[in-house]
Amino acid sequence: MKKLNKRQIIILAVAALAVLYAAYDLLIAGSMGGKTKVEAKPVEIGSFVNTIRNDLAKTKTAGDDIYIATRAEMEWKRNPFWEKTSYLEFVGKETSGVVTAKIIYSGYVEVEAGRKKMAIINGWEYETGESLDIEGYWLKSISPSRVLIVNRNTFSELSVPIQE
Repeated sequence: MKKLNKRQIIILAVAALAVLYAAYDLLIAGSMGGKTKVEAKPVEIGSFVNTIRNDLAKTKTAGDDIYIATRAEMEWKRNPFWEKTSYLEFVGKETSGVVTAKIIYSGYVEVEAGRKKMAIINGWEYETGESLDIEGYWLKSISPSRVLIVNRNTFSELSVPIQE
């Protein structure tokens, strides 16, 4: 067996002390009843609540505080911490409220020494200018990192990053 170095001996000693203390606390000190539970009495809780209520009633709420409190309670229509494409993918909507299908760009292929680019979107291969299997959309441009898809109805462009 390999000889233990000084650092390993110290770590084992500290671990042994922790185990001994845990055993003492659980078996010996626990049976003596040294620990007492502190229970709050209903009268004390009621007086505490009344004291807090009276203190809050004394302070006047500013207009800014009321505005912040009402805004905090409202449900968010859109999470401001998500980027636009992630939010659209999660919600499945455009900002205009028109429901769209989920578009997943999962692959990029260059054929014939870069003369022909193909994108794999929702499991299907597309070239630039082709209509997608999702009605009303066509593929405007392809790059290795993202594709640009255009909605024929609204002429809005949707940039979809590659998902590996």
